[in-house]
Amino acid sequence: MEFTILLLTMLLLTLAGIPLMYSILLSSLGTILLFLPDVPLSIVSQQFMQGINSSALQALALFFLAGELMSMGGITSRIIRFASSFMGSIKGSIAYINIVSSMLFGCISGSAVASTAAIGSALIPEMTKRGYSRPFSAALTQVASIMGPIIPPSIPMIVFATLGGSGVSVGAMFVAGIVPGIVIACALTIATLAISLKRNYGDEYTAFSWKALVSSGKDAMLAILCPLIILGGILSGVFTATEAGAVAVIYAYGVGAFIYKELNLSALYKALCSSLRGTASIMLIVGASSIFAWLVARLRISHDIAEWIRIISTNPLQVLLVINGIVFFTGMVMDPIAALTILVPVFMPIVREFGISPIHFGVVLILNLMIGLITPPVGYLIYLSADLAQTGAPAVLKESIPYLLTLLAVLILIVLIPGLSTGLPQIVFPGAR
Repeated sequence: MEFTILLLTMLLLTLAGIPLMYSILLSSLGTILLFLPDVPLSIVSQQFMQGINSSALQALALFFLAGELMSMGGITSRIIRFASSFMGSIKGSIAYINIVSSMLFGCISGSAVASTAAIGSALIPEMTKRGYSRPFSAALTQVASIMGPIIPPSIPMIVFATLGGSGVSVGAMFVAGIVPGIVIACALTIATLAISLKRNYGDEYTAFSWKALVSSGKDAMLAILCPLIILGGILSGVFTATEAGAVAVIYAYGVGAFIYKELNLSALYKALCSSLRGTASIMLIVGASSIFAWLVARLRISHDIAEWIRIISTNPLQVLLVINGIVFFTGMVMDPIAALTILVPVFMPIVREFGISPIHFGVVLILNLMIGLITPPVGYLIYLSADLAQTGAPAVLKESIPYLLTLLAVLILIVLIPGLSTGLPQIVFPGAR
């Protein structure tokens, strides 16, 4: 009853147009007054401040800023040019260039929305010029962009590590996304090949040139080197995830301002404002969600849900499948960050109780929620990509169905084979599980 009232109040307030932070705060406050009248209301401010007092959120702010600096410093055009130089001679190359570019850009932005906007604005017009339909071009772009939050550095993974409690580090989550990200890229490439062969897409051909490859490689190397420095530093233990964010900011600014010379004062101001808005928005939601998490623990909501799940099954794999079903429908109607703030406090105690790896759960949860970005009714990547392609959202959704099925197959594969997400972190961080 308590959880039902808490959740329904939150959803109704959100649907009424109230910002998510206030929806969480008001519904939590109402639940405290109704079911815990003896608890002092000062607990609200205490839990809020405790929620944002996290080194992981410092990393979030720094990676947000690094991504904005790299995006405004001329990285997108260089990545696309580099991908084109070594894939241009392949039949249907522009479609595969889209996938590779989204993968490389995701290593810097950590955001599916940023990837769709940056890659889509550059490649969707080029794809339509080469004979690909507008809906297909938009569908491929939006689907490929969900690699951004899976491949490190990832903003949702930082949020998950913040909410996940002890034993879940940002570094381990970053490493856990590497293999799943590669699997997604391979799966999308196979699906694109099948569609292209069926529709005879890809008659365009550009002769391979070592000169163009070397030239574009040199130009893009400094951009691609940034995520390698971040991962290399974390994996080698030279610096923590937060320190890696600081290094990324310094590197991004130096490259964009002094080498590429595209990051002027105006672009720097825009990057600072954009990253400040993004960081503040997530920090406020995380702070509010810490109150929600406290209520979940105090009212034993996770315990009650675990008992309900235990009636269905006590097998960890089946439990994870049940949780994934709930997460999938949640992702269809909620923003991923908002869904994380609600789902992690509820399901993390259950995951630990049933012996499921928190790292494995985190990768599965984030991939599941990213799929929600391309699934109606919310699925705002559908509308963003449709707008970029100047076509209708229903047509983009129709073209996305084969890719959606592909991603669901990848999700099931990662659920069934935990080693895809936990294997590498266990090697790099022996205590991770």
